[in-house]
Amino acid sequence: MRNGRRRVTGSTTLLLTGLSAVAALLAACTAGERVGPAPQAQPPPPPAACLLDGTELTATTGLTWTPDQNTATDTRCVYDPPGGSTPAGFLAVDVGSTTDDAASQLDTIAELCDSGSRAEVDAADGGFVCRFDGGNVYAVLVRGGQVVTVSTSALPTGTTYAKLAVAMTQQLSAIAAR
Repeated sequence: MRNGRRRVTGSTTLLLTGLSAVAALLAACTAGERVGPAPQAQPPPPPAACLLDGTELTATTGLTWTPDQNTATDTRCVYDPPGGSTPAGFLAVDVGSTTDDAASQLDTIAELCDSGSRAEVDAADGGFVCRFDGGNVYAVLVRGGQVVTVSTSALPTGTTYAKLAVAMTQQLSAIAAR
């Protein structure tokens, strides 16, 4: 050290060069860093069979229907009303493949309906809502290569068969329009 100054040696120069490189690297890494919380990942899409619009279904029936995510698949989705599925009833949506032309498929499925209860749903490939098994509501829609059925297990407390039939008609019309 001369006159209060330090003498720069080769090892000091190397250390300063290294520190400069680290500082430059850190500056480059943080230059694109966002301020604020990290963006949230989008939730996964619901299983394909969970086709019903819960808000519309609630508005029409007066009950809040919740898809059972634990059992939902791309071919079946069960919607429970408040209080669970038993003994309150539930809605089941099933999605399968067509085997015939739409009219034949619908006529075959309609054999489940109580006599005179079939009401057509406005859909390109066809659909209907009916009563079956002494009063439960059943609905079916053919769209493209799929058959979508919606059925009730029992009348849940807090709604009526008429409201369920209207709700299913609305749901099938909306599904057909997609």
